[in-house]
Amino acid sequence: MNISYKLMSSLSFKEAHILFNRGFEGYLVPMNLTFDTFVSRFGNDGLSAALSIVAYDGTDPIGFVLQGIREVDGQKISWNGGTGINREYRGRKLGYSLMEEAEKIIKELNVSIATLEALSENKAAISLYEKCGYKVEDDLLFLRANEILDSKLPDLDDYEIIRIPATQSIGSDLFSTIVPWQTDASNTSKLGGEAVMISKNGEVQAACLIRKKRVFGNETESITLFQVKENGNEDALNKLLAYALEYDQSINRTTYNFLKGNGRVVSSLLASGFENTPVSQVFMTKSF
Repeated sequence: MNISYKLMSSLSFKEAHILFNRGFEGYLVPMNLTFDTFVSRFGNDGLSAALSIVAYDGTDPIGFVLQGIREVDGQKISWNGGTGINREYRGRKLGYSLMEEAEKIIKELNVSIATLEALSENKAAISLYEKCGYKVEDDLLFLRANEILDSKLPDLDDYEIIRIPATQSIGSDLFSTIVPWQTDASNTSKLGGEAVMISKNGEVQAACLIRKKRVFGNETESITLFQVKENGNEDALNKLLAYALEYDQSINRTTYNFLKGNGRVVSSLLASGFENTPVSQVFMTKSF
C-alpha cells in the first residue's frame, strides 16, 4: 500500500459521495445516501470538505473522516461526522493513522475539544477512538412514544410556558454546549428547532430543545426531543415535558442522541410512556 492523505476538498462532491457510501458498506448500520442527501449533510450538520480528510492508496481514495468546527464562548469544538474505510482495506490498521491525520487539521485550528458519537454495539470503533485518546462521556438514548400519553395536560397553576425559536437560545445558558453535535441549538435551529421553557415568577425552571414537524393549519405530526436542562424542580419538569411534547395528542415522539446521564428527565419520560429502542450510541470527547 502507498497511503497518503489529502483534504476532502481535493475530491468533487460526486467522488466524495461514492467514497462515503463505499466507506459504510457492510457496517452495523450501513449508510447508502443519495447524492442530494449527502451534499445537504454538509450544510445541515456544519461539516466542511476543507476540514475533512481522505486517505488514498496511490490515486484511489479509500477512507475518510468528515469534520466540522463550531465556536462556543471563544472555545472551538470539533465533531467527527463519520469515519469510513472501504471494505477491502479494513483490518489493515488504517483507522488509527486516519484519525491522527484528521486530528492534525483541528489542532492547527486550535480546537480545544473534539467530539464524536459511535454505535454502542460497535466495540471495535469505540476501542479505536479510545486508543486515539477519546473517552466515553455518556450513553445516548433513542426513546420513542406514540399516541396519547395523557388525555389531559396538567394544570400550570403559577407556571408559564414560553416558546422561542431555537436560534434565539444560541449563546445563552439555557442549554449545554458540550453535547452530541446535532443536539446543539446551533444545529437544531437550522431544522426549525424550538426552545420551550417553563417559568415561575419570572425564573426559568426548566427548558427543552425540540423539533416539531407540523404543516401550518394542521395538527402536529411528530416531535423530536434533543436536550433538557432542569434545576431539580420535578413538578416543573413534568409539566414542561407534557406541554412541549404534547402528551394529549396522538403523535410520534422520539428523543435523538439524548444523554442518559440526565437521569431525572429519562425517568420522567419512561414513567410517562416512552420506551427504549434498539438503537443506542456513546458520546465521546477528547480535550487538547
